[in-house]
Amino acid sequence: MNLAQLRAFHAIATHRTFSEAAQALGVSQPAITQHVKALEEAVGGRLFLRSGAGIELTPHARELLPRIRQVALMLDDIDARMEEGRTLNAGYLALGLCAPYVAMPILERFGTLHPGIRLDVRLENSSVLLDLVAQNRVDVAIATLEAPHPDFACERLIDQQVMVMVPEGHSWWGRRTVALHELAEQRIVLREAGSMTRQLFEAALARHAIALAPYLVLGSREAVKEAVAAKIGLGIVLSRELGCDPRLHAVAIEGAPARADEYLVARRETRHLGAVAAFAAIAATLFGSADRNDEPAA
Repeated sequence: MNLAQLRAFHAIATHRTFSEAAQALGVSQPAITQHVKALEEAVGGRLFLRSGAGIELTPHARELLPRIRQVALMLDDIDARMEEGRTLNAGYLALGLCAPYVAMPILERFGTLHPGIRLDVRLENSSVLLDLVAQNRVDVAIATLEAPHPDFACERLIDQQVMVMVPEGHSWWGRRTVALHELAEQRIVLREAGSMTRQLFEAALARHAIALAPYLVLGSREAVKEAVAAKIGLGIVLSRELGCDPRLHAVAIEGAPARADEYLVARRETRHLGAVAAFAAIAATLFGSADRNDEPAA
């Protein structure tokens, strides 16, 4: 028993002629006949009897009809949903973000153009986001990476550099740059170990053989900002993450370039499908570079 046979049964029971059933399904009449024959063999009895008035249902068929009608309605509903998904009138998109300031303009445009797509958004650090994409738990992510990841379709959106975040009234408030070694004299507030911002900063310290233990470790960018604003210590931030908080000022690190980019990340097999492709297209329009795929050569 298969779906084609069930569709054939339902069409004949509805139209009461083999020819009209075949026309309704867009198949040949011999194909309908074969489907019915196979279905009768499966149930072990006749389903339809020909009469002068057309097709009559046998007791077997009358017993099966309510159940098969329910299956047919479910199939029609699935077909309709799939068609809506193809036209992006309905559907679902799971997003992972580590940089809301990059993602929000894309989300706003996407919601305007495709209001029927339901969004599920998760905020995580970049390491976690890559795992979620690999596990098919997130369809597309915006993550901070030093280079495109070889396992995914990665498209660069913007570049960033690591900077020091200082509070209002700090002696560095008016400075444009500080030397990396100067940080050893300050209390530093860092993100959690999986944070790309922290990884970039610690790599720069290692390159200059500077040992610096964090004074405080916090699990989000917002928490680090609040700690710096409260003058608990200085924070490390990517250049586009500071925002417009008047309590905070970002200072470049002299002679220790630590850079990373924000990438749109998706699985290769789904990157050009449906809502993922639409989301990436909007990112390309807004940031002007998502149309250039930065995947390393295979």
